[in-house]
Amino acid sequence: MATYQYRALAGSGGAEQGVLEADDLDGAIGQIHAMGLTPVRVEAKSSPGAGTSSFKLPELSFLKPRVPTRELILFTRQLETMLDAGLPLVQALGMLRAQSTCAPLRDAIDQVVSDVSQGSTLTEAMGRHRRCFPELYVSLVHAGEEGGLLTQMLDRVAIILEYGEETEQRLRSATFYPMVICIELVVAFLVLVKFVLPRFASLFKGLGADLPLPTRILIGVSDFFEARFYLFLFGVVAGTTAWIVWSRTPGGRARIDQWILTIPVFGVVFQKLIVSRFIRVLSALLGAGIPVVNALGIARGVLGNKVVEAEVDKMSEGVVGGQGLTQPLRGSRVFPPLVVEMVGVGEETGALDKLLARGALYLDRDVDYALKNMSAALEPILLVVMGIGILFTALAVFLPLWNLMNAFRH
Repeated sequence: MATYQYRALAGSGGAEQGVLEADDLDGAIGQIHAMGLTPVRVEAKSSPGAGTSSFKLPELSFLKPRVPTRELILFTRQLETMLDAGLPLVQALGMLRAQSTCAPLRDAIDQVVSDVSQGSTLTEAMGRHRRCFPELYVSLVHAGEEGGLLTQMLDRVAIILEYGEETEQRLRSATFYPMVICIELVVAFLVLVKFVLPRFASLFKGLGADLPLPTRILIGVSDFFEARFYLFLFGVVAGTTAWIVWSRTPGGRARIDQWILTIPVFGVVFQKLIVSRFIRVLSALLGAGIPVVNALGIARGVLGNKVVEAEVDKMSEGVVGGQGLTQPLRGSRVFPPLVVEMVGVGEETGALDKLLARGALYLDRDVDYALKNMSAALEPILLVVMGIGILFTALAVFLPLWNLMNAFRH
């Protein structure tokens, strides 16, 4: 018997949570249904007395390498093709295990094959390897097994994963040029103040004349780096460490996520990317027959932004309270008005999953346009910053030389 911790919805709309014992996950879900509840989340909980008879080091899951998205896409597409061709599930998984070149995925498939061979469902077997198969993946596989549409659900999973991978590639391409320019500026500044300016500073100080303001500023910066470089380095390391620790607190994470959505040029693009991913995943989950509240809880896990997660929580509360999805979204600063109207029409017509899919396509086109124009919008800003830096440095270096030449002429 294993212990499971659950969170479920009662018929009155309230949320309940508790702990129960069952032989497996399906048994735990069956007990929750028998209590008249709708399960939202069911997780295995380790027994307090476990591990007393033998010592075992704690499992550091964050040190385990994650499966690259491309490997998971390839595995999903191949599994879909083999099952659609009529191969038995265990045979198909065995062939994919032998072909896989990704060690974490190969180990997970090996365990999945063993579990399925012993009578577990594919959902149960994959659910034990969440670092390889995320909750969204497992939920769609579960819907496919329940409805006899496993190949169709695998196709939906692959489409969602491919969309996420393509979006990340487009975002990297759009931000590559600005990142390179910023890194070059920082490197050039450090080389200037560490190696070049000290030589000019000794020359200018030997003249004994009044130096222009830009020259005095650069000499001051150079002297600071020359005398307190290690203090500066310590400050950078300490500040970075403090930032990382603060960003992992609930309040810090919320503030950073809010800031991300308000960054000039980038903020709007990030917001549309997050919303597009959410409604695309929600559309797939609803199309698979997963209840709205459960689908919202699963789709919430793919957001990665506390601000948008708070809006989704309002949507869940609205559904539980009988308000539907549209009412909590009205006045939202995250979801565009067109998406809100599509959700409203979808609820009225009973085609919410199809309307959400159309909303995702609309946002995808908008995001593509924004990403293509992001570099063009940033180029003038970067040129202005570079021009100001070059002008300031040139004035700081050459003004004293011009003054010295004028003094010699007179």
